[in-house]
Amino acid sequence: MASEFESPGGNILKTALEKQPVLVLGVEPRISVPIARSLHRHHIPVMVAALSAQEPRISSRAITHFVRLPSYCETPDHFVDALSSLIHESNVDMLIPATDAALSAISSHYNHLSELTHVACPPPLVVDRVLNKQTTLEIAQRCGIRVPGEYLISEAANLEEIADSLSFPVVAKPRSKGSQELFKVRYFHSREKLGDAVQSGELSGAILQEYCPGAGIGIEILIHRGKQIAAFQHRRLKENPHTGGVAVLALSEPLNQELVEKAHDLLREIEWDGAAMVEFRWNPADGQAALMEINGRYWGTLSLPIQAGIDFPFYQWQLAHDETPQVPSSYVVGMRWRWDAGYIRRVRGILPASLKLNASSLRRDLMSSAMDFLPPVRDALWSLADPWPAIWEAGRAVKNVFASDAASVAKRLLPARLRDPFRSYSKPEEHEGSVGIASKKEK
Repeated sequence: MASEFESPGGNILKTALEKQPVLVLGVEPRISVPIARSLHRHHIPVMVAALSAQEPRISSRAITHFVRLPSYCETPDHFVDALSSLIHESNVDMLIPATDAALSAISSHYNHLSELTHVACPPPLVVDRVLNKQTTLEIAQRCGIRVPGEYLISEAANLEEIADSLSFPVVAKPRSKGSQELFKVRYFHSREKLGDAVQSGELSGAILQEYCPGAGIGIEILIHRGKQIAAFQHRRLKENPHTGGVAVLALSEPLNQELVEKAHDLLREIEWDGAAMVEFRWNPADGQAALMEINGRYWGTLSLPIQAGIDFPFYQWQLAHDETPQVPSSYVVGMRWRWDAGYIRRVRGILPASLKLNASSLRRDLMSSAMDFLPPVRDALWSLADPWPAIWEAGRAVKNVFASDAASVAKRLLPARLRDPFRSYSKPEEHEGSVGIASKKEK
């Protein structure tokens, strides 16, 4: 029996050649690779394009070509020219953003790109309602959805004005999502540490939100012309950082119809069309849910719904090609999912704190980690037929953790003249600035 990633032959090859390629813009392996695999299973060619030299090269049997475009941030005109040429020369008939930076880049050139190919996101006015977190929260309030209390931090004086009304811990987030983000989310447990960050300018223009206790619940929805086509729900079991962040261990759950209705109402008010994840923080103590954010593109746990039976990328491709998706009436509930690279960074993050005398909960967390790597927990990227993406990303995470630790030790113990090798080793990997198409067989 042929594996799902073997090259098709005979009539299947003819069918594959009749389908035009899809271009996934932006490199985030746990998102880009599942999109590619989803479409590849249906014999749809998939290319992946990086927006800058900082994004890593990825290789998968589901990816026909990898392309590195000119930097969108540094040379936007060259970027859109190269992207346009790629779409035209490769006969691309669908463009899918895999990161917020890609979503922002497509939105900035939406009218032009939508004339060349089908763009898998709404027009700029709608996209901005999702990328701008303040706008998202304002619309949510109009829909009667609870949102965290928030403040806009501009300078230290502004912090003094609101300090008495703050209840710690507090959460700092960028005002807008996209390529210019300096950080994703930061937590502050004291006024002193928050003040230091504000004074240094690290949080300039950030939104400061109240901390909402509870579990992170993701409601994933595919909407087409206002109609809900498919829905899925997952709960975050472990995050990186452990105080709250991206999911590294998640669980598929039955749909909470109240949350699904809130998510659908919100996306409909925003006039969203396509795939999105609405994230809530649900507090089991009082049964209340607060909106955290909306991901207006495919999310980090995408491979979980696909493995559980809800194939969002293929359904979206079908809708773009005037086909009717056959969405199952149910999916596998109770499936556990793990993202190795994020999990490795999480363990490294909590290891020092777990050695403190009052950190028994963190020690229990570490002791349970071994169970998270045993069946039946599903891996975000691992496939026996296509093992390289999982091996490469986990290895890169281990290397970066080791390099960071080595540099930290060197800084403390070695004379200045002996630190340079460690500094260069610990720098983020640099990538070639190639704009041409690279075969998936190239390393």
